[in-house]
Amino acid sequence: MRILHCFNWKLMDIISILPKVKEQGFEAIQINPIQPLKEEGLKEWWMSYQPIDFSIGNYYGTKEELCKLCLEASKYGISIFADVICNHTAGKVDDDLEPHEKVNPNLRNHPEYWKPKQTVMNWKDRQDVIHNCMNLPGLNVYHPDVENMIVRFLNELIDCGVSGFRFDAAKSIGLPSEGYRFWPNIIYRLKKYGLFLYGEVIFEENIEILNEYAHYMHILGNYDSSDRNAMVKYVESHDTFLSHDDLGYTRYIAAEDILRYYLSLIKEYKNTIFYARPWDETWKSPIVKEEHQKVFVKK
Repeated sequence: MRILHCFNWKLMDIISILPKVKEQGFEAIQINPIQPLKEEGLKEWWMSYQPIDFSIGNYYGTKEELCKLCLEASKYGISIFADVICNHTAGKVDDDLEPHEKVNPNLRNHPEYWKPKQTVMNWKDRQDVIHNCMNLPGLNVYHPDVENMIVRFLNELIDCGVSGFRFDAAKSIGLPSEGYRFWPNIIYRLKKYGLFLYGEVIFEENIEILNEYAHYMHILGNYDSSDRNAMVKYVESHDTFLSHDDLGYTRYIAAEDILRYYLSLIKEYKNTIFYARPWDETWKSPIVKEEHQKVFVKK
């Protein structure tokens, strides 16, 4: 699966590029998180990861526009993958573990729906990672009511025509071996089989953990599981390009170099994702089309 990541693109703008996406050999588009946000409009890029509800519609598009995008994309044989945030919500202020006042009261007013107000201190300690917060109010996704809200939201996206999900911060949600059945419960309750599912499990080196995640989804990460076909690999992401801290390690790498690395990546991995930098059209390069075609011929 060759995925074009259109981060912070409006849904209606994506419709206009569908013919080119098809021509370039991309098979899917990952769209921006579509959940309501605590601040709408052209704000800081990370605001897209501060949702207030499990529903469809924000500055980047409405439910009706999502349905239209999925319908138009299907005419080109292109899948639409939604970026889903089920691990946390918006905080009152940045890096605040208290839910923002705009968070749906059905969530905000139930203390049992939240993780303890403690920040993860050691990202190599699984108990710390799956039980505490990542600088935002963490949802207790293990609670059946929260799980039900997430399932309803995912199935609503499926009804719109979405055929895959990227699960943000999947690494922060526990596995069956750790006593939690969130992932199998969620996946087996989806309306449709054959969805392309991938979870963000970055900087996780433990191959046993990676292999267990791979039972339920493809893995978007830096380190490989035992099965390379279970991976979704990238050279650059919105995080690595837009972050101003140590995570933003590709922001000073030339687009031409990113492209060169990507073309090498598609020769080794079945599933890859290419981040379309703001105001940059490297993804339209003729060499992308040529190299994608070569890979498809080998399939």
